[in-house]
Amino acid sequence: MLNRRWLAERPYVLAAVIASVLVLWMMSGMMQAEEVTSETESKHHEVPVPKVKVETLYAQPVFDSVELYGRTEPDRTTTLKAEIPGRVVEVLARRGARVKKGDVIARIAINDLNAQLAKSKALLVQREMEYQGTLKLNQDGYQGKVQLSRAEADLESVKAEISRLEIDIANTVIRAPFNGVMNTRYIEVGDYVKNGDKVAMIADLNPLIVRAHVTENQINQLQRGQKADIKLLNSQQAQGEIRYIASVADDATNTFKIEVAIDNSDFQLLAGLSGEVNIPLTQVDAIKISPALLALDEVGNVGVKTVNENTVVFTGIDIVKTESDGIWLTGLGQQADIITLGQGFVRDGDTVQAVFPDLESK
Repeated sequence: MLNRRWLAERPYVLAAVIASVLVLWMMSGMMQAEEVTSETESKHHEVPVPKVKVETLYAQPVFDSVELYGRTEPDRTTTLKAEIPGRVVEVLARRGARVKKGDVIARIAINDLNAQLAKSKALLVQREMEYQGTLKLNQDGYQGKVQLSRAEADLESVKAEISRLEIDIANTVIRAPFNGVMNTRYIEVGDYVKNGDKVAMIADLNPLIVRAHVTENQINQLQRGQKADIKLLNSQQAQGEIRYIASVADDATNTFKIEVAIDNSDFQLLAGLSGEVNIPLTQVDAIKISPALLALDEVGNVGVKTVNENTVVFTGIDIVKTESDGIWLTGLGQQADIITLGQGFVRDGDTVQAVFPDLESK
């Protein structure tokens, strides 16, 4: 009774006791929470090392090259035109036919040109006799220089007329100026042509020319006589050599035109086809990989991710040439352990567990 009365008279003592108990209880809970948190954090710090598939690739000697896109064209073309008016009486060359230099393409009616030529030749005899007579009289002092000059002019006029008629007669026969293919024929038998009318278009396809354009960085690597491999879009392949390199760049594209000549003596290659031009340069050691293995670093450089002592290394590369099944790279040395699977989930400097194909199969 005394204790209860004493506590009742002093309630602050009871409150202090209760408060002490509560503080002790809360402190024990916080200690337990800290233990749980520390255990959880320790578990989170135990991050597993990622596995990546790695393959060792070796360099091989390949030719560095310049790759261009071009188009086949005739070595030269010409459009034959009528040089004398008249009716077309004969057409000998068929469209698409091969022709040789001097072959007759068509004939135009001569009409009265032969008769005019015969008349002029007879007049030439007369004019020569007149000239000789005037010359003798001049030498004897019976004819002046004026008469002699007139006789000489008449003689030369007839000679000029004869030359003109002979040229007109020759122009009635239209001939091929060089070997080639008659690609287009504009006339038929019975057509009437005037001076300057188109007759035929002939294209010289041997050699066949591939015209392409190279950049400022590539132009200094090329020279006349270099070999070039041509792959046309119709799957035909050929080899030629550079015969022309422009000395002045195109103002619009700032590129230089080059011409590659291809032997086409069998006329199997056609003009107007697009294709790839590959010009081999120097031989270098390069590693061939799939384009899917290329990656970018933080600043946008192109390279590949390799593994060196379980550490990811980003290595910058230079592309030497591309093929349908891969690309050839330099910058990786004679061999490299390249990440072939999982490279998208690791970064330069990460620690990884490299899995090689031979170890994976065991």
